[in-house]
Amino acid sequence: MGAYKYTITVEGDTPPSVYLGQLIGGAKVVALKAEDIPERVGVAWLVERYGLSRSTIIARLEGHNKGSAGKHLYEAKFAMAILGGETAPRRGRKRLN
Repeated sequence: MGAYKYTITVEGDTPPSVYLGQLIGGAKVVALKAEDIPERVGVAWLVERYGLSRSTIIARLEGHNKGSAGKHLYEAKFAMAILGGETAPRRGRKRLN
């Protein structure tokens, strides 16, 4: 039986306390990668990251455009905070259980 590769994604303001060679849940940490997030991001970057349509992202971030009308640019941390929440609004009334 061969070794399997697992990927864990963590987002935060500070790096996690995970070290190479450390055992976590019976598995050994063999690689760590950090993603560089630019200060301002375009709609294409957000579409790739969140899987939402271009028109949905433009509508949700409507009043926060830092670019021109054709070139939609947003502050990365602000856009990620808004789009990182619930993807679909809830509809209908609450259950009465």
